[in-house]
Amino acid sequence: MTSAQTVKTLARLLLIIAASLGLVRADDEMLPPKDSRAKWEELHERNFSDWNIQSFLGWDVPFDGGSKVFFFESDKGERFDLVVANPAYWTAEDKKEHRQVFLVLHKNRFYRIEPRSDEEKNMIEKLAEAAERLSGEGKKDPKLLTSLAKRLKSRAPAFKTKG
Repeated sequence: MTSAQTVKTLARLLLIIAASLGLVRADDEMLPPKDSRAKWEELHERNFSDWNIQSFLGWDVPFDGGSKVFFFESDKGERFDLVVANPAYWTAEDKKEHRQVFLVLHKNRFYRIEPRSDEEKNMIEKLAEAAERLSGEGKKDPKLLTSLAKRLKSRAPAFKTKG
C-alpha cells in the first residue's frame, strides 16, 4: 500500500470513527446519523450495480465497539467499503430479528443494504465473484470474502446482541 493509500485509508477510518461516536448516543432511527445517510438511488446513479471488485484492500476494526470495515476498489476506480455494523447501530427491529446490519460506505455516505433486496443480492454476487478471481501475491485472503458473502446472505449476527 502506498503512502497516499495509507493516508486515504486512515482518513476513511477516522470518518467511520467520528460517525460511530455520534451513533453511540443516537436513537435507533438515527443510525447512521442523518447527515451521512443516503438512499440507494445515489449509488444507482453512479451505476454501482455494474461495478466489480477489482481489489480487496483489507479490513480493519474502527474504535466504535466492534464494527468491521472491509475496503475495496472497483473496476471503475472507485473506492468503497462494506461495514459489518456492531449492534449499537442496529435498529430495534434488527435486534429483535437478530439480523446483522450491513452498510456500504462510499464518498462519506452510508447506504444500508436491506435484507432480501436487489442490492443485497448484487453485493453477495460481487463478493463471491471476487473471492473466486482474486488470488496470488498482493491479494488479500479470498476466503474472507467468501465468509463475508455467506454472512451477508444469512444475516446471522457477527456479534452478541442485547435487547
